[in-house]
Amino acid sequence: MNSISLVTARYLSARLPFYYGWVVVFAAGSTVFARMAPSVFVLGIFVSPIAEEFGWSRTLIAGAVSVGAIASMFLSPVVGWAVDRYGSRVILTVSMLVLGAAVTSLAWATTPLFFYMGFATGRIIFHVPVQIGSGAVVSRWFIVRRGRAIGLMYLAGAVGGIFCLQVASIAISLVDLAAAWIALGITVLAVSVFPSALLIVDRPEDIGLRPDGLTSGPAEVDSGPATVELPEQTSWQEVDWTLRDAMRTKALWVLVVVVGALFMIQAGVSVHVGAFYQDRGLGLTVVASAISINGAVSAVGSLAWGAVIERTPVRWAMTFLMVLSTVSTMLLLTVHSLVAAFFVSAVIGVVAAGGNVIPPVAYASYFGRRSIGSIRGIGETGVQIGQTIGPVLSGLAFDLNGSYLAAFLTFAAIALLCACGMSLSGPPRFPSLTAMART
Repeated sequence: MNSISLVTARYLSARLPFYYGWVVVFAAGSTVFARMAPSVFVLGIFVSPIAEEFGWSRTLIAGAVSVGAIASMFLSPVVGWAVDRYGSRVILTVSMLVLGAAVTSLAWATTPLFFYMGFATGRIIFHVPVQIGSGAVVSRWFIVRRGRAIGLMYLAGAVGGIFCLQVASIAISLVDLAAAWIALGITVLAVSVFPSALLIVDRPEDIGLRPDGLTSGPAEVDSGPATVELPEQTSWQEVDWTLRDAMRTKALWVLVVVVGALFMIQAGVSVHVGAFYQDRGLGLTVVASAISINGAVSAVGSLAWGAVIERTPVRWAMTFLMVLSTVSTMLLLTVHSLVAAFFVSAVIGVVAAGGNVIPPVAYASYFGRRSIGSIRGIGETGVQIGQTIGPVLSGLAFDLNGSYLAAFLTFAAIALLCACGMSLSGPPRFPSLTAMART
């Protein structure tokens, strides 16, 4: 299959009027689109119907997200290594087949055990192979235009979130829960398997190209994000860190903590936001529309953040994002009407877009392309720890107090602390300047 993808890529590259890297962005984007089937936003539309049909508590339902995140913590470094060793194409193709089967199986998950098995498997795919594999392959194809490329890829994810949410909402309203899960499973398989298998090539060098379509000579890449945060380079190549060297830097662990906190807040809000809006008196259709606005804004926001991160140091982009996360969480407490729900969902969408785009660009800009899979594998453990804690914290706050107030206030305080910490953290210093000439 790898030879088929290489032949296909060489054939298309020679005939397309644009750089083949954009085809890779499309193929990787198809997996990001499909991974939204078990996203926390889509689960949000299922929470109340599942609770009513099976009598499960919201904490029990949200626990499936946490179980997936816990499992992902252990798998993330392994998958990161596998992406570097075997390539993103293989990892993403297999992942899409597993995801389609897992989501479809939820149609028959009428006990907590089987629900956890199916949904947690989907969350593992969401967290680890798609997140690491898609980001790694696009980062390897682009340096100067990395922000735009990552932004386009997550635009596909935002569109996928809207599409999956509407599919689930319509199926639940017109048929039942089982039909909704089957429809989502079919969507995953139909959209993502063939593009990832046939169009993804792991590195531009594999088909005789260079990042961004550069030809030769000193790098036009000096205008890219790598040189905003890294020492001046003497060739078109980036500084490439090993995993061991990266793990010795303060910058890596600051990113792990801050990005993990961001996703803890996102998961803690997103899993429960549908139920939260319904508690505020909004109907299911209105809630689905509000969450869809979140997805629509996230789609546009992905492109905007892609442009921002190409021109702004990672530190300041991430600091602003955490401040905005504080604001969006506090604004949730003001929702009592349709207009307020739509506005707050839009702000949350801006934050979600930044959370998708900034971290992949940050890791690649700081540490280069060579070991990006392994480095992201370590970095994603922070995300998974956060997404383990967030939904359960919100669920417990509601089950104990009948309100999400305590959880949302806690999230806002954590985001503000992380903004302060990120503003004080700079880029890593490469241990040996002579290593910049490595090939």
